[in-house]
Amino acid sequence: MRSSPQPILRGGGGDKKRPVQPLARFRSGPRAFDISGLRDEWNAILSVNYWPIFATAQEILHRLPTATTAAVLSPLWRAAEQLVQGGITKSHDLTGVIFQRLVADRKFLATFYTRPASAALLAGLAIPADEAPSGADWSDAETIAALQIGDFACGTGTLLSAAYQRISLLHELHGGDARGLHRPMMKNGLVGLDVLNIAVHLTAAMLAGSHPDVPFDGECLLTMPYGRWGEGERDVAIGSLDLLAEHVQPGLIEYASAVTAGGRKPEDVRDLINRVSHGKFDLVIMNPPFTRPGGQEGQKKGTGNPAFAAFSVTKETQKRMTESLKRLRGGAPLAKGNAGLAAEFLDLGLRKLNADGSLALVLPLSAVSGVDWEPVRQKLISEFKEIIVITTSAVDGSVRSFSADTDMAECLVIARQGAAIQTQAYFAVLAERPRSVADGHLIASAMRSQINRNPVRKPHTPISRSSSLKLGEQYVGWLVESDLPAEGPWPLVGISDGALAQVAAHLHQGELFPLGDPAGEPIRLPVVPIHAIADRGPYHMKIYYDNPEGEPIGPFELIEPAESAAPEYPMLWSHDAKRERMLVVSPDAEGKIKDWPSDQERILADAAEIWATASRAHYNRDLRFNSQSLIAAMTERKCIGGRGWPSFIFSDTAHEYAFTLWCNSSLGLLLHWWLSNKTQGGRGSTPITSIPNIPTLDTRTLTDDQHAAAREAFEAMRELRFLPFDQIDEDPARAELDRRLLVDVLGLPASLCEPGGPIDLLRRKLAQEPQIHGGKKSRVVFTDDGEKTERRPDRG
Repeated sequence: MRSSPQPILRGGGGDKKRPVQPLARFRSGPRAFDISGLRDEWNAILSVNYWPIFATAQEILHRLPTATTAAVLSPLWRAAEQLVQGGITKSHDLTGVIFQRLVADRKFLATFYTRPASAALLAGLAIPADEAPSGADWSDAETIAALQIGDFACGTGTLLSAAYQRISLLHELHGGDARGLHRPMMKNGLVGLDVLNIAVHLTAAMLAGSHPDVPFDGECLLTMPYGRWGEGERDVAIGSLDLLAEHVQPGLIEYASAVTAGGRKPEDVRDLINRVSHGKFDLVIMNPPFTRPGGQEGQKKGTGNPAFAAFSVTKETQKRMTESLKRLRGGAPLAKGNAGLAAEFLDLGLRKLNADGSLALVLPLSAVSGVDWEPVRQKLISEFKEIIVITTSAVDGSVRSFSADTDMAECLVIARQGAAIQTQAYFAVLAERPRSVADGHLIASAMRSQINRNPVRKPHTPISRSSSLKLGEQYVGWLVESDLPAEGPWPLVGISDGALAQVAAHLHQGELFPLGDPAGEPIRLPVVPIHAIADRGPYHMKIYYDNPEGEPIGPFELIEPAESAAPEYPMLWSHDAKRERMLVVSPDAEGKIKDWPSDQERILADAAEIWATASRAHYNRDLRFNSQSLIAAMTERKCIGGRGWPSFIFSDTAHEYAFTLWCNSSLGLLLHWWLSNKTQGGRGSTPITSIPNIPTLDTRTLTDDQHAAAREAFEAMRELRFLPFDQIDEDPARAELDRRLLVDVLGLPASLCEPGGPIDLLRRKLAQEPQIHGGKKSRVVFTDDGEKTERRPDRG
């Protein structure tokens, strides 16, 4: 058997690494350690839960020469004094930061420390002041103490501690004794699990430190086994995910008792595992790991399955762990494709909740927009009566997350179970993530107040009018209630302008609301998904790809760039923003039919099938708003659509002109951006399977005269150069395209497209969206012989 996984300290002297020794077992807080003789400042730090870090430091420093120890401690002493003076003792921020830096396997665990301000916001919404979890009474110590709160990836205990502190506070505000609540909550109410011993230690410190003078018995925290634990084929552990099963293997419990902190008895571990059974928890609050099984980027290359590659687990054990997870999932897993471990932990949380429980999670932003997260979104819609999603519209990736030390865009999802005819969904977009714990609490309170007094939406209205969120006079974001789509992404994320979101939601339903015109009536427009009017061409791998054994999957060889000036099988394959400024784009590659004598008949048949999808109309799959100018492009002759430009085939090619004009108009941009993946600023990438669901103009409703007008407009504009979409507010070509499409082709009032009119305002709003400009500091300027870039004035 192998020993329990231990984190490795990153040392400053050479490459030598030394395991951190387990700390002593926690029972009644920091008094278990001898801290006599420390100055008041150190005592202040220890009283707010930093003592386990310093105890760990003692294990290391006592081995060093006295002079070396003094040289190490002197700057730490000065830093500690500065931190105390700066108020660090009011937060455990330092604990999480240190934890993040010390854990060498973090790249595989993909766990990120939740910022205390984010934890306060999440806990504040998951535990509303006006309604205790599961119908408990805030003033009744017995019902409050009976609440079950769990975090199955507890890390340093930030979220579990935030939930516990909020419950204690609300109990106290209703006349209860928070100190008296400590012992029963620590014994029976709280559960924290993690695969790292040090994480469990820090969580213990956080929770016990709330009332360090109150002793408690019982087990609320456990280090979950990870990796191989026995000799049998199935004797592998996958951390907390083993609890996807209603009952875990007895041998695993025995092993957990041997490796967890303090050498617990098997009956202690068994009692805790029994508490973590299905359907028992009132609140599951987590920031789960985001690792994806197929993520082989950076340091994860060659590691097998990165989801199970921590602690130097062998590839054979990783395979066993993957098989174990598949067995535990059952027949209808929520985690699909690249959703990764975050979806697995969400599934775990769902299984543990009781009928009136709440789920509060920090998730990657792809959870609300990614194709592979569709089963999760469907599950949330079907099981919860209220869903709240919080994102930020900040430009900088590091502040689009609610965790520390990551550039991955994230969202907060709070969902409450219960009977309801229809799920009520609320979306909040903050100008920036909360800066402090106090801000987190206040924003949660402001949101809950808006939700409680939110007027009932009119029937058939997809989105309510946005409500501003303010802290005093300071604007912090906006909130709306919205329908949830039957399928597809939830688009109300990361949008800074609530009015723009409202226009997009209504346009998706076929109604154009004129911005800046209070008395203006909505204009009906024929809007349908692209798949209703055109067929999508093939996935690019089916055109040219060979399998690992060298056998052809696709019938063509890809020749890029094209070798012939007049290729037999032209292709529009990749992107080059500078050559894609005009509506008509030249092919950049060509195909050559593969020579495969053993199955040439099949190759020829597949080539004919692929060539039948050649089209003049192509859609941008990898759109970069802040560098590219086209969503749809036309080619002079039919081309096979490739990696960046899949083809779309119309039964009547006359419809291609109106389609291309619409896609490149301000309204086409609005709808593409509305449904695109907003994970990365400045990008609007869309999986090829999702492009057919993007709403577009129903070209079938246009008359022959309108199609003729569309072609005339297209031909008149084909030589015009379009600026990148982030400069849509200053692009005369885009303004002309809008006017020709809306007025000349669709016959809408000319006032819509006048300078300062609704469409002009729409373009200005789009140009200001952080997710479109991505913080770009330069702008494109067209010259007589090409284009140049220059520094952009500050956006106003």
